[in-house]
Amino acid sequence: MMKPICIIPARGGSKGISKKNIRIINKKPLIEFTITSCLRSKIFSHVYVSTEDPKIAAKIGRAHV
Repeated sequence: MMKPICIIPARGGSKGISKKNIRIINKKPLIEFTITSCLRSKIFSHVYVSTEDPKIAAKIGRAHV
């Protein structure tokens, strides 16, 4: 059976909290917690992050997605 893929949308222009995806929590950007959870779950065959923000793209490079 094929595993599903995971697509994580990570907008740079959040209306509620500005730049929330790259806010540091426990020494890691918030988006990294989501990526790590998806990778560790072993549910997905691939994990992709979709963003238009170069700062978010730079941060997710560290998570090996």
